[in-house]
Amino acid sequence: MINKKLKNFLKRNLVKNFLLIFTGQGISSILMLISTVIVIKAVGSEQHGILIVTQTYALLFYGLVSFKTFQALIKFLAKARKEKNNEKIKMYIKWSFVLDIGSLIVMFIVGMLLQDPVIHLMRWPKEIKTYILIFLFSQLFYLQGTTIGVLRSYEKYNYVIKSQIISSIIRVVGYIGCFILSKTLFAFILFEIIASMVNYILLIVYTVKVLKEEKLMDFYKVNLRYDKEFISFNIFSNLTSTLDLPINQITQFIINRYLGFTANSVYNVFTKLGSIVNKLGDPINQIIYPEMSKKVVDGDFEGAKKLSHKLKLLMGFIFIIMTAGTLITYPLWFHYFISEPNKYIFAFVVYLAFISYSNAAMGTHNLFMSLGYVKYNIPILLIINSIYLVALFYMIQSLGLIGVISAYLIQAIGVVWVKEIILKKNNYKEYSLRRG
Repeated sequence: MINKKLKNFLKRNLVKNFLLIFTGQGISSILMLISTVIVIKAVGSEQHGILIVTQTYALLFYGLVSFKTFQALIKFLAKARKEKNNEKIKMYIKWSFVLDIGSLIVMFIVGMLLQDPVIHLMRWPKEIKTYILIFLFSQLFYLQGTTIGVLRSYEKYNYVIKSQIISSIIRVVGYIGCFILSKTLFAFILFEIIASMVNYILLIVYTVKVLKEEKLMDFYKVNLRYDKEFISFNIFSNLTSTLDLPINQITQFIINRYLGFTANSVYNVFTKLGSIVNKLGDPINQIIYPEMSKKVVDGDFEGAKKLSHKLKLLMGFIFIIMTAGTLITYPLWFHYFISEPNKYIFAFVVYLAFISYSNAAMGTHNLFMSLGYVKYNIPILLIINSIYLVALFYMIQSLGLIGVISAYLIQAIGVVWVKEIILKKNNYKEYSLRRG
């Protein structure tokens, strides 16, 4: 009886998808940690910090301009697929593709035009200009909205995982070659770009494969029609991403401005080590959002709410285990990543608290999006992020890296608290953008 129950449990799509993503991302995370150790040992924390801020610059403009349409695509494809409306499915995919291409071209142009003023303002070395050009060019291949939206909607998580693992293997092999033959920053940046582009191109290849299998490859022939809900959802979700930039790339610039390249390197190590928590939370998050969207389409709002609650409980438990393990074992391994482990261990534990809470909060964020409350994100983030930026400038100068991470944690708690109030006030029912 126990074996039968176990087999039935493992057959469930949610569990199968979680195990697939968790295993794949776990492998990818380990390879990423190995890459980080290699580059720091080869060029040092200062040079590694230059690589990080250059990457951050490209990601900043990608985040500012590009349309991350996968959230809208997943939500609206769920409804169109239930209705078996192939015309709408193709139209949503075409809209996503057009928005991806157009915004990426704008991203590249704007990023190139503003590089000189930013380099002067941040007092970066002049060679960064070449690195920025290469990174910006590589971003042109990242059709995130279309590729991720299609692959997740059709539950082809194995393709996403394959592209990540292949990319990570290329990065590690390239980094090892650089460590042996050429310990120069440019060599490491070159292989970082190659690995990223392999990931982006594989995502495109796998997306084309899925579209062919689903007989949707002729999506480009469909006439684009204005769909108020789909376009509005895209606009609001992308304005949300833009307003969230201070919590991501801009904070890296502030760290660099006040604490230097070495602090950027230390913070990047935190994110790589914290990715172990992310590799537990992110698979659940990837699976839960499409599942929530399906439940909302079916009118099962209580079921969507329960998924959110389960994610919070799971991530709270993971944080307790991770914190205890870190405090007990850090003398054995932390020094491989950071030259002054005792100086930064408390900051790292605070970072673990932030990353665990952020993953737990994805239950609330996904529920908020699935139920259609996307337009509320803008006033929420305008207010909370303004408070965050003011607090950050004071806290980074008085507390250093711990101040930055503490400000992050306060911001994350504030956003979730406000969203929960809105959801409770509306009794966790779906909100239609047509009302707006």
